[in-house]
Amino acid sequence: MSKTIEQEREEKVKLTNRKCQQMDAAWSVASRRASFQLPRARVALAGLLFFAAAGFAAMTMKPPKLPWVAPLIPTGSWPVHIMVDQETNTAYVANQLDNTISVVDGRNCSAGHTLQCNPIATISPGPNPSDLALDAAHRTLFATLAGGNSDSIAVIDITNCNASNTSGCTQTPKQVVFPGSTLWQGGAASVPFGFPSFLDLDETTHTLYVPDANEGPIYILDTSTCNGSTPTCSSPILTAAHGDGAVVERAHHSVFVVQVLNFSERVEILDSSTCNSTNQSGCGTPPSQSFTVGFFPFIPATVDEATHTLYMPSAFPNILAVIDTSVCNASTTAGCTNYAQVEVGPFGFAAVFDPQTKTVYVENFSSTSMSVVNGATCNALDHSGCNQKPPVLATGIDPAPFGYNPATQTLYVSSQDTNFAWVLDGSKCNATRTDGCTKNAPTTPTGNGPSGLDINPNTQTLYVANQSDNTVSVIDASACNQHQLTGCNRTWQTAPVGSFPFRLSVNKTTNSIYVAGFDGTVSIINGATCNAAVNSSCNQPQPITAVGATPNDMAIDETTNTIYVANRASDTVSIIDGTHCQGSDASGCGQPWPVFNTDQEPQSLFFDPRNRTLYLGSDGEDVVSIIDTTHCNNHDTTDCSPKAIVPVRDSPVAIGVLFDTNTVFVVNRFTMKVTIFDGSTCNATNVTGCLTSPPPQVSIAAFPDALSNPFASIITGRQIAIDQEKHTVFIPTLGDTDLVVLNGDSCRPDHLNDCKPKIANPRTGGIPNFAAVDPSSQTVYVANLQELTISIAQDKY
Repeated sequence: MSKTIEQEREEKVKLTNRKCQQMDAAWSVASRRASFQLPRARVALAGLLFFAAAGFAAMTMKPPKLPWVAPLIPTGSWPVHIMVDQETNTAYVANQLDNTISVVDGRNCSAGHTLQCNPIATISPGPNPSDLALDAAHRTLFATLAGGNSDSIAVIDITNCNASNTSGCTQTPKQVVFPGSTLWQGGAASVPFGFPSFLDLDETTHTLYVPDANEGPIYILDTSTCNGSTPTCSSPILTAAHGDGAVVERAHHSVFVVQVLNFSERVEILDSSTCNSTNQSGCGTPPSQSFTVGFFPFIPATVDEATHTLYMPSAFPNILAVIDTSVCNASTTAGCTNYAQVEVGPFGFAAVFDPQTKTVYVENFSSTSMSVVNGATCNALDHSGCNQKPPVLATGIDPAPFGYNPATQTLYVSSQDTNFAWVLDGSKCNATRTDGCTKNAPTTPTGNGPSGLDINPNTQTLYVANQSDNTVSVIDASACNQHQLTGCNRTWQTAPVGSFPFRLSVNKTTNSIYVAGFDGTVSIINGATCNAAVNSSCNQPQPITAVGATPNDMAIDETTNTIYVANRASDTVSIIDGTHCQGSDASGCGQPWPVFNTDQEPQSLFFDPRNRTLYLGSDGEDVVSIIDTTHCNNHDTTDCSPKAIVPVRDSPVAIGVLFDTNTVFVVNRFTMKVTIFDGSTCNATNVTGCLTSPPPQVSIAAFPDALSNPFASIITGRQIAIDQEKHTVFIPTLGDTDLVVLNGDSCRPDHLNDCKPKIANPRTGGIPNFAAVDPSSQTVYVANLQELTISIAQDKY
């Protein structure tokens, strides 16, 4: 997984470990590392309830509805793989955390019929089923077992366990023990039990290829002598190929073996003509063919045998490789590196090919979506359509390898975090028809890892910090907005800045852009000579000034020319004097800046110029401090002590104030809620309304029930954007991969029942972490961390 995602998730792990010691279980449910002991009510989406905090009257509120939500199958806990048996129209869902496989009747739960999508039976295969493989000829479902010794595969007889007959579902399946491992632990925080190995079956030789999740040797299993109807199983056969994933290409007798979990670019090609269940003459020799693919391949991949095309997903970069297996197989690698590419979403996780519509469906793990590639015009024989960006289908959060039934054109895609599987209609979203695909907001490209962003309305320039490129993109907002999209499709000027730039703020008075980096510095860009119209200084090294460790947010008082920087790892706020540390005068940037101490892990700031109030959110104590900047600025630091401290329950990651209603919005990152209180009586000059118990909250999660999943990654973004003219409030969320909108006129501390969050439509891109609004064009710009784009959304409720 890419650096930016790892950092986001590692941050969550550290935070929730601390919270588990400090808070009761009710407020540590967002944790990835807490023990899995919390019950989950299996209730319908429409019936999900949110209850307000203790001390306030309970409020029943419906969660915001995803405009693109599909019919849902309630699964077991942590559904990780779905396999479809076309013969009986049955979908099997492996539920890793409750040791079951759900059996779904596709006759009553498909794209055309969703009358009964509850599972009709469950199978108990053994501890923690993970990967699935179907042998239709022998009516057998194979399931790797991640639990126990992580070395077994369940052999399940589905003759009497399917949509038509469930009488055999309660039988205990036999297990086959392998010398290797079916699970890689690796200290992974992103899934409960690590990652499984990925099986594949060659039906022509009845050979199941079983990789080793720890990159050990691959074994083969003869499914003619080991299946649901055989009393025992033959022993697995050792091969000299090594890897954790396999994909079978039948025409050229090739098995492509990858090392997904090492993020290795190396691919081995095993000759299946001499290494199968009936012929093992070549199994003892390491594969003679291997190549370096030039990206991080992921499995499951898929093959179009008619055009001899291997479609290989990529964890990074965001491509689908189109490999010609006639010149890349067990006999030759002459054409292995000369492949076409399709731009897809971030972290390609799985692919399935539909031979009827010539469609390749590619799961994009990090954008909670599926790319829909036209295989008729993008294959080994025809590359004419490969350069077109494919449409997408939205999925649930943390999608896992999915099942497809070409007979009903139904895609079954599990959402691991929510314990649902989505039932998607492929008949209206495929290579020949796209009217049923998800409508996405237009985008414009950025550098790698777009993060903090801000707009200077005076120059109509949008500045975006690219954390993985150490640059800032300089975007012309007059040529790229929701009313003017023709200028969005271009490469933008960039300016070099410090390492890992994370937050960005514009001082409109001095036309200076301040860029905080995780290297403990702030870079300063001269907006007069580096903007949408003038770029004379953009390519020059930008001046920098030192601040504390891991700066997380900034706020600017333009009247005093003071820049406040929250240093998360230092538990301080730096006070920069912009008088001689700005775009046009950097002569004072080399000096050390005064700081004041804060509560643990300060991470969010907002400055209200009307009453000179600095709102400071601290992650370690889950509080918002109210600071009077009258004596806490670049000229006077005699009193930076908080005038009041408001508890907010959970990680205050972003703060915003709607001036006309005096409403303070505090985004709580891990509970997917917004704390709301009255800023007219809780500011630097009046603290009579600053509560000593947590103020009420509003849930913005589309699937709030999933927040009780201790392994879920359902969190908000890091920035709140407010249109002070239209009174619209925008909050990006990583959890649902969407943009939440609140109506600031109706959503106020004294009208919490009128806080009805909506989801912006069309949909924004993958991992939307930051947002900024331009009232002049009524455009919301959303930074899509993994898609390397900015979404152009509409400023409306």
